[in-house]
Amino acid sequence: MRLLRRPALLLLALLACQPYTKRPSFGPLPTAAEAVVDLEIPKATALLAEALRTDSIPVSRVETRDGYLETEWFDARTGAVSTGRVLGDSIVRVRGWVNAYGHARASFRVETAIRPLANPSLPPRELDRQAPPDNVAAQRVAKVLTDMARRYPVPGAEPPTVIPPGAAPGDSTRAAPADSTATPPKPGPATAN
Repeated sequence: MRLLRRPALLLLALLACQPYTKRPSFGPLPTAAEAVVDLEIPKATALLAEALRTDSIPVSRVETRDGYLETEWFDARTGAVSTGRVLGDSIVRVRGWVNAYGHARASFRVETAIRPLANPSLPPRELDRQAPPDNVAAQRVAKVLTDMARRYPVPGAEPPTVIPPGAAPGDSTRAAPADSTATPPKPGPATAN
């Protein structure tokens, strides 16, 4: 009888455990759109979800306490949830993280993910890429963040700026003039002294 109590207590303890957060175990893509607003996390999350829905982004999950929201995979042009294969630039998924940014302020990081290729040997998240800046859904997300940053500005801060998706500062995918991958100048004719 004593041996039965220990496994039962262990099982009861495991069932009572709650995860600390309902956010996914991964963070936003590095080139996700960003903005800072003068709102607390739960209110900022709820207002962001409402603003995205108003702009035809079909938000299906909102965790206001944890500062997270997401959509299902959907067609960027029509807003219809995708029932087929998730592949290409027109099928997207929007995920948003709302983090604390000082006292009573929130920082948005919102990605518009696409899956340009299929590779069953990789975990699905490793296939996600930020949608290009000309993607309809990515443009809507950037517009919503810009509008929210203007509507709820941080007092005393510079006018709000939103980093558009795919244009993060220090983007290492573009060759800089001094970059070793840039085309080197052609040598000129040798001169004799």
